[in-house]
Amino acid sequence: MACAALPLVSIDLFLVSPGEAGPELLLGWRNNRPAQGWWFTPGGRIRKNEPIGQAMERVAIEEVGLAPEILREARLLGAWDHFYPDSAFDPSVSTHYVNLAYLVQVSRDVAGSLALASGQAAQHSAWRWFSLQKVLDEPAVHENVRGVVRRILASSGT
Repeated sequence: MACAALPLVSIDLFLVSPGEAGPELLLGWRNNRPAQGWWFTPGGRIRKNEPIGQAMERVAIEEVGLAPEILREARLLGAWDHFYPDSAFDPSVSTHYVNLAYLVQVSRDVAGSLALASGQAAQHSAWRWFSLQKVLDEPAVHENVRGVVRRILASSGT
């Protein structure tokens, strides 16, 4: 199993929409390992021979129903190491992701029209918009998400 010997490459989409109390981030409650039982961004592994742009489109469509043309304005926030004690393949095998985090600004209309995949068969069982400040204070938001939100807030001067 490659997960036991090599890092995986993944994409996370930081969908931010204007909210009543400032910018809000879309997070889902994770059903599966790793990061099971945490609020986390939509995202996924990049498949072998799949260009980054195609992976972003696939993840955006499958997880949140986001039209690919909205991704044209996505901005790479950076690359992060994500280390987990378990994996999607085996709870006794740790996972190392090299994660590419993308900021995707969406209007309130787009945010309201998303087709959010949820339920036991999906990666997330529920979805919620969090103010960016609330993300930093909410203990159920995974630290890997908080680290990127700190970068978003620092770069926006918020």
